Amino acid sequence: MGNVASDLPQETPAKKGLQLPADNHTSCHDSPEFLVKLAKILVVKSLAEDNLDGITENVFLKYVCKDNQPLGKRLFHYLMTRWQESSEVESENDDLQGLMSKAAFLSSANCLLGLLSDSRQLEFYIKVFADDKEKIERKDVYELVFAAYQISTVAHHTCCLPDDILMAVVNSAMHGKESVSTKYLHSWVSQHCPRLVMWLHRCITHMLTVGHRTIPDNTDEGEDVRDTPVLDCPSKTSCVTLHPALIWLLTGTLPTIYTKQQKNQDLSSSNNLLLDPHVFINKMISAGSPTHWILLYNSENDGLSINRFQYHVFGYRSPTMMFITAEGGNLFCLACDIDWRDSKHFWGGENCLCMQLTPEYKIIESGAKIMYFNISSRGFPTGIQVGKDSTNRALTLDLNLTLVTYRMIPYKLQSIEVWGCGTCEAKEAQTELKKREIRDVENRRKVKLNSSDWLDNPDRYLIELAGTRLSYAQYDTPAPGNSSKNS
Repeated sequence: MGNVASDLPQETPAKKGLQLPADNHTSCHDSPEFLVKLAKILVVKSLAEDNLDGITENVFLKYVCKDNQPLGKRLFHYLMTRWQESSEVESENDDLQGLMSKAAFLSSANCLLGLLSDSRQLEFYIKVFADDKEKIERKDVYELVFAAYQISTVAHHTCCLPDDILMAVVNSAMHGKESVSTKYLHSWVSQHCPRLVMWLHRCITHMLTVGHRTIPDNTDEGEDVRDTPVLDCPSKTSCVTLHPALIWLLTGTLPTIYTKQQKNQDLSSSNNLLLDPHVFINKMISAGSPTHWILLYNSENDGLSINRFQYHVFGYRSPTMMFITAEGGNLFCLACDIDWRDSKHFWGGENCLCMQLTPEYKIIESGAKIMYFNISSRGFPTGIQVGKDSTNRALTLDLNLTLVTYRMIPYKLQSIEVWGCGTCEAKEAQTELKKREIRDVENRRKVKLNSSDWLDNPDRYLIELAGTRLSYAQYDTPAPGNSSKNS
């Protein structure tokens, strides 16, 4: 990964000292109108709140970064040092070094809006939190992850802190080291959590594009009071597996086949989604779980056995998420993009994933035909297996669901949850299928035996051996005694 400045738009300086457009009016003319309006508003706010002519850190943090301290301070410092030195209006007074000029703000904002791909966004924010150095410290990685989470979900309003979940990302990314290169961190995040900074960047770009309308007392429109939604407390049965921080991480990792919204959405909802990215998180997390995820199986309520698992999960013709809790704080996730099946062959599409969520957060294995479930085919391994390497499966669950083996290390299995990620129609189809199966079983039970079938039925001989001899008059064939008398 090269220096992020080399990949930015042409107006961005690759090195300090490279001249930006010197004419402030030219810079304003080249910038979009909404950015020029926002810059004027921020200058007015800085003058009113801090009595300084420019854009202060306090105003930038309050209105652009939504009071996100780890993000606001680092981003303001990075943008100011990158663009301020080339500004014609840069102040020579040491007391005003924490003041960003309007021209510097416009240039840096144009740069931010030019970061279109997930890879470039990730590269940029890693540089911000690494202070433009080649290596990034462990505490800086945590601040990056926490800032991205906090700006998306307001972590301080949840019932329990997500430190363990967020530290799982840091522990896995740092690989036991106190510092790693920014190039390595970019590669790791791209592989295991490629959309880590997606919501962070969308929030920033949202404020840059519509901030001139949403900042109070600047237009005739009323203040947009919508903010990052306050999350409801998740239920006790899903407090570990479906903590909002974990859902947020999964939305940055999983293919969209698992996290996409339901098809039947009204137009106003779609418009809100485009206007404010926080609406997506609000819809994804309701009572501790995504609104379109449906709980199919919970071992604590439905019983921990392979038969109960099969009864509740099979027949659901949509992607599923399986959360496996094991001893030692181990939490695993199996994401299956097709319905579960009992087979002696491996199955699954390209979007299948096997992940460890805690104490480390990482993708263990992914790809087609990595899933295996067998309880009926004799001569083949039974239970659940995941992985392509036959000598070292990524994850296995025994037939009794008592042990989870991760890379040949066994752990005692504690609980299992399975969530359906399809539409409501998929759950209704599964329910209807189960009803048909029950009706078929009942119909088979009602089949009556005729007299000829009963004569050869083994139950008849067992009853006679017990000393109870039934009257032969009820059968079509005459009794042997009656035949001899007639003869």
